[in-house]
Amino acid sequence: MARTKPRILRLYVIEEQEIYREIYKSALSFDVLKAPFELLGVSKNGDSAAITRVILDLKPDVLVFGARKLREGLVDEMEHIRVAHPKIGIVLLLVSCSVDDIQALRSIALKGEGGMALFLKQSLDDIQQLSGLVVAASQGQVVLDPALATFLFMEKTTYPFLKELTARESEILSLMARGYTNATIAECLCIDVKTVEHHINSMYGKLKADAEFDSKHPRVSAARLYLEATGQLVTPEAMGTASTPFEAPPVAAGPRVRSIA
Repeated sequence: MARTKPRILRLYVIEEQEIYREIYKSALSFDVLKAPFELLGVSKNGDSAAITRVILDLKPDVLVFGARKLREGLVDEMEHIRVAHPKIGIVLLLVSCSVDDIQALRSIALKGEGGMALFLKQSLDDIQQLSGLVVAASQGQVVLDPALATFLFMEKTTYPFLKELTARESEILSLMARGYTNATIAECLCIDVKTVEHHINSMYGKLKADAEFDSKHPRVSAARLYLEATGQLVTPEAMGTASTPFEAPPVAAGPRVRSIA
């Protein structure tokens, strides 16, 4: 019996950061991934009209969006795609994501039949992980970065201190929680170490209002609070509850939802 050829997965990338555009061009290919991918093209940010032309002319199965943060125009573009082309999968990769972005992401994720992957760029360790997100989105799954999973399906956060942080402070806190030093954070974000220190001191000032914050060990305490708030650290109190940190409420007639490390 003849073997069935694997279906070619067609994807198009819209990425605002040049370094990532070059990575996608060289890495998202059959020769590198050993997977049936066809990279239709890589471009900088496009408006709705340009994206619509790509969809109609090239007919991608998955669109990969890459950005530093969730700007308003990007939200509108993805919402339009989910409504007008509901079967297309979307992979969204961000450098930072504020608490205020969560409800917009939640709304987008629950629209359309196609899958969606929402991930922070710093959470991706290798290109195979990215290819897994693309495949999952093409199969109608919703895949969430664990750092976002807890908030995505919560109507109200129980960690108000996160709302007080700026987008940059939230970004730095997420890297601190991963064990990054100030120098490494500065290198990752292309900013000066003194700027990192300024943001951290500002962040500590805001975290002091939380009863759980330990001013004697501020870095460890801040990282612990962030991990608890994002569901990446289970507290003894939470062990007694029925739900798990990444458990989401049922989604009616929608994509399957999972979170991966």
